Amino acid sequence: MGNTYSHTTPTDALVIFGVTGDIAYKMIFPALYAIAKRGALSVPVVGVAAPKWSLAQLRKQATDSIKQAGRIDDRDALDHLHSLLQYVDGDYNELAACRT
Repeated sequence: MGNTYSHTTPTDALVIFGVTGDIAYKMIFPALYAIAKRGALSVPVVGVAAPKWSLAQLRKQATDSIKQAGRIDDRDALDHLHSLLQYVDGDYNELAACRT
């Protein structure tokens, strides 16, 4: 059997539920930065959380998190991470938030 899919456009994304929380701040953003520094982060990073944040607030949270964990020594990697970030506000227990 051959491949029945005719398109080759990737549809991958990394979705982080609770992106405004403690675990994302302390562990996930520094890890994503490290992955970006290695050049291995190439998918959209979609953060989902209940607070109504702007994308600018999420980017600031990511930057503050990375600074707290160590230091920012690769501005291109940070800019790349920022370019991949997206934000969806909503309760992930509500189906409507998942349809965004």
